[in-house]
Amino acid sequence: MRRRTRRRAAVVAAALAALALGATAEGCLWPREEHAPGRFCAQANTSTLAHCVDASEGPGTAWSKAEDDGELPIQMWALPPFSVSDVFVASEAELRGWFDNLDRAVAYVRDEEKHAESLRATLHGELLGLLLTHRRHQKEILDEEPVRAADNFTRALIDKATAEEEPLAAALAADKQAMAGVQAVFDEARSDAAPLVSRYAAVAARFADYRATEAAETAAYAAHSAEASRSDIKGLDGVEEAVLAAAREASRAPNELAAEIMTLSAELRALAVSFEEAIAPHKEVLATHGAVVPDMTSGALRSLGAMLGYAQRRVTRSDATATALLGGIALRRQAFRVLQGDEGAREASARSRIERASGRFREGVRARAAVLSAAPPVSEKLGLPLLAERYGQLLVLVQMRPLCEAAGSSWREAGCAELRERFDAAEAELRTDLPRKIAAGLSALRERVMAAAALDAAQARLDAGDVKGAAMAYDAAVRGAEGT
Repeated sequence: MRRRTRRRAAVVAAALAALALGATAEGCLWPREEHAPGRFCAQANTSTLAHCVDASEGPGTAWSKAEDDGELPIQMWALPPFSVSDVFVASEAELRGWFDNLDRAVAYVRDEEKHAESLRATLHGELLGLLLTHRRHQKEILDEEPVRAADNFTRALIDKATAEEEPLAAALAADKQAMAGVQAVFDEARSDAAPLVSRYAAVAARFADYRATEAAETAAYAAHSAEASRSDIKGLDGVEEAVLAAAREASRAPNELAAEIMTLSAELRALAVSFEEAIAPHKEVLATHGAVVPDMTSGALRSLGAMLGYAQRRVTRSDATATALLGGIALRRQAFRVLQGDEGAREASARSRIERASGRFREGVRARAAVLSAAPPVSEKLGLPLLAERYGQLLVLVQMRPLCEAAGSSWREAGCAELRERFDAAEAELRTDLPRKIAAGLSALRERVMAAAALDAAQARLDAGDVKGAAMAYDAAVRGAEGT
């Protein structure tokens, strides 16, 4: 009995020595030892299997095995190199080595992986259970002795828990602050997008109104065709003018809508780029919480692209219909002239009408030529040319070429004579000069560090051969750069 008492006294003395060393170390409660004996263990939240490795392999190896086996959070702990028995408190080196491994496991989760939920799981999981188990066992031993060494052990555990809870609170506070930063980015993006949302709704409503006019536009062309079929040579001039007016109106509305669509699309792309730049530093935080970065613009951009495609296809159909009707009217006029023969009065009347029509046509030609002779307008601040309107003027001139080459264009001859020398130049400007000017203007805007999204959209249309769309997108980019 006396031998047993002496043995327990030695055990208590060794435990007090170990605890005294642990309570005075700087930075943590126990001085670190390289490759202390024992094992590191880790277990994923969704796994029932713990992965343990020798302490010499380090806590990172156990973490990697657990990460391959399941999902975060992952808890870690260190197994002591001894069993729960009286002998462990008698070995200062083994007790110190175990606490050193506990520190290494916690530090790895906190400082290397930097995952707050895993740190919480580590401090409240198997690690805490091991400490409590050994604390209870030592208390049972020390309660039998007159010395209250259990108080020292309890105080050491409390100090250690306090030292580890502070980084956990800091990590959770930092995580909360990071999510507040993410929310601030979202709030700013919503604020920037609000006016664009209302403008998109207005464009969509305007497009719906425009689309609803397709049946009426088709019916109007059909009515002009029927009227031309019933008209005599006197009435054909009026029908021809009505067809031309209908074609101009059919192009005006979609051109205005297309310009609005392109401007809004450029601003949406710029918003997407700025949001992507603002949210980039927070993507890791979002991934940690399983959040997905929202796509704020692609749906609206696809919708706007579909609207623009419809408008362009409808204008193409309208132009083709008007051209066909004008060709038919010219043939009908020619047929009437053959049937009328050389009746004097009718010829005089016809000549009078022709002279009036020829005079009006020639005046229009001269006005158009004067506009084309002038340089394109330039923007107020950057001094860059605005080319969308120039494209429309050139296109109208080129589309008049068949009228001046048709067999029945004699009444237009005075005006056509002034236009013929301009047709080739207009076609060349449409094919080469205008695309070159657009490309030069885009390069100038890039040098001014303008948002690349709007410029890339204009360049894509230019590369695809859509000079009209490129000119409109380029003009919208110029005005956007000037804030107009």
